[in-house]
Amino acid sequence: MKTRLFLALTAALVALGFAAWPSQAAWAALLSGGIAGLKAAAANGKAAPLRMVQVDLDYVYDPDAAQETHNLDALIARLREMKINTVFLQAFSDAAAAGVAKSVYFPNRFLPVRQDLFARVARALKKQAGVAVYGWMPVLSFDFGRQIDRVEAWNPKTGKIAPDPKAYQRISPFDAEGRKRIIGLYEDLARAAPIDGILFHDDATMSDFEDASPAAMATYQKAGFPASIAEIRAHPRLMARWIEFKTGLLTGFTEELAADMRKIRPHLKTARNIYARLLTEPKSEAWFAQSYPEFLKAYDYTAVEAMPDMENIPPAGQKKWLSKLVAVAASMHDGLRKTIFELQSVDWRVKTAARAIPAKQFDGQVILLADKGAMNFGYYPDDFVANVPNARALHRVLSLPTPAYQP
Repeated sequence: MKTRLFLALTAALVALGFAAWPSQAAWAALLSGGIAGLKAAAANGKAAPLRMVQVDLDYVYDPDAAQETHNLDALIARLREMKINTVFLQAFSDAAAAGVAKSVYFPNRFLPVRQDLFARVARALKKQAGVAVYGWMPVLSFDFGRQIDRVEAWNPKTGKIAPDPKAYQRISPFDAEGRKRIIGLYEDLARAAPIDGILFHDDATMSDFEDASPAAMATYQKAGFPASIAEIRAHPRLMARWIEFKTGLLTGFTEELAADMRKIRPHLKTARNIYARLLTEPKSEAWFAQSYPEFLKAYDYTAVEAMPDMENIPPAGQKKWLSKLVAVAASMHDGLRKTIFELQSVDWRVKTAARAIPAKQFDGQVILLADKGAMNFGYYPDDFVANVPNARALHRVLSLPTPAYQP
């Protein structure tokens, strides 16, 4: 009953001119100044909100042309019903869910083309669903063959150096040929499709034992580091500088990718996925080579994987955990304006078909984020075939009150 009342009042408020889902600040403005106060708060520096869905193109693709068209039509109808404004659209293929791109959905010079599908879908979504389309791409997880250095980890127990089998299998960003091919792939994507932005995947990471590849070690020594990771880790100050060096290198590489794409798409916007632990445990930069404050400076949006089940947060603690993520964002300059809170629609720990997050739980998380002041949010994955999450329920809690726009 409380949820229905909240939704009804919210709908009434946005109909009166408030462009975003009212937060606690908006309710305070209403109570203190009435409708005029609410409109003033809405107009006082408030950026338009972003509502996004991250879409797997692997789900649209089908070798049967008629079925593929049916899939695309179903996706478009679903997005129109939801009234969101942004789609992060997969541009690579990972049909085996191996975490590495072996082929892509656009013409290019470096990887097999599973089908020239991305541009067709992007144009259809923009024209028929009225959404902005960001190409979703890995940063390093491409299969270019064994001749390119991959990120390698030093094992302190055995002293061996090899790719970590539990991590993304990534091209080393220190390998000149690997960088050249990745840059070329991004350029080819920019040429192939009318994208509004690029989403950098969460694979651009390095643990505190990576990268130990030959190209990486040579770069470290040129930067003044010792000749082994063991020596670097033995000195806390060197270790801290090394972590900062790697974080900056990965961020710089994505900025280089975006700059090259903007030669073709001048108004391209950028977003990058980040793990939630970087907000709740800043010291985890050492384990990922990612930094939330650095992301806020570097990109138009930072897409926080606000996925409590994926992080094994107990049900009783999930509201507090999500609230903390919003609080951390609110404490940073431009944090709320530039942060997207990306919820999960399925529980990947469940290995059966019945793994969708219950609608009541999902709705509650969206309402909580909005009430705490989050401006931008959405979810992954979207199963438009099985209607997961439920489109009608999503319309109630996720839809924008105003017509779709290009953020």
